[in-house]
Amino acid sequence: MEATQEDSDACYIEELHSIREEVVSLRNDFSRFLQRANQQHIDSMLAEMRKGFMKPMVDYLCEDASERMDSQMTRDCGMREFCEATFKELLQETAGLVGRPRVEAGTVRMYREKLEELRKEAKTSDCNRCFSEASNLFEKQVKLMRSLQIYEDREEKEEKGDISSIEPEKLVSEVCEPVANRQRLLMLKALSGESKTFSELSKLTGLRGGNLLFHLQKLLDTGMVLQRSERGDYIITRKGYSTLQGLSRIYSEIETE
Repeated sequence: MEATQEDSDACYIEELHSIREEVVSLRNDFSRFLQRANQQHIDSMLAEMRKGFMKPMVDYLCEDASERMDSQMTRDCGMREFCEATFKELLQETAGLVGRPRVEAGTVRMYREKLEELRKEAKTSDCNRCFSEASNLFEKQVKLMRSLQIYEDREEKEEKGDISSIEPEKLVSEVCEPVANRQRLLMLKALSGESKTFSELSKLTGLRGGNLLFHLQKLLDTGMVLQRSERGDYIITRKGYSTLQGLSRIYSEIETE
């Protein structure tokens, strides 16, 4: 009878252990689902924002390229009319890339090569001024593509991963300082699962009024959190989510040492 009771207890403990593992697995799956759903919401919101201002942005870039080339090119050059038309046409094409949902690295490389090919046809030393201006305008457009997260060069990304490329002042102010606070980190973690209202964040952190607003403003100013409208709820941004993922990886590596 005693052996039977022991077997029953062992079986019961094994069942509890199995149930616990299942609950943990379900919780992890649910957490991952929330993270994916929240990221999809962010992507959808960004897509709507892009759609709304893309056309005026492209129009502005075309106008800016035209005005800058007109004012900066050498005026007493016999090739001015031809070069100005060529540069404007190329820069208006590249401005149109900004309106795309995705720009491949090969496309950007192709336009850089076009500029280099044109440079080889330079006749005088004054040509460098015009080519430099055209190149600067093009790189400004590429920088905007990166900011809109429609363009990413893997080689450039790998270079950015080099420790030597770290800018301490920028890293501290834009990444370290915003998350170097328990309440702000708690808010980011909560927002990674779903959006939250001001009152929900207040209840979560125990902060009230101005104190909560101070910490929220830190996250808003550094682009880790967005507010839907003036009095709307708060959502995490891609930057905020990536920062959390980075912290999680760092913490996991430290824990395994």
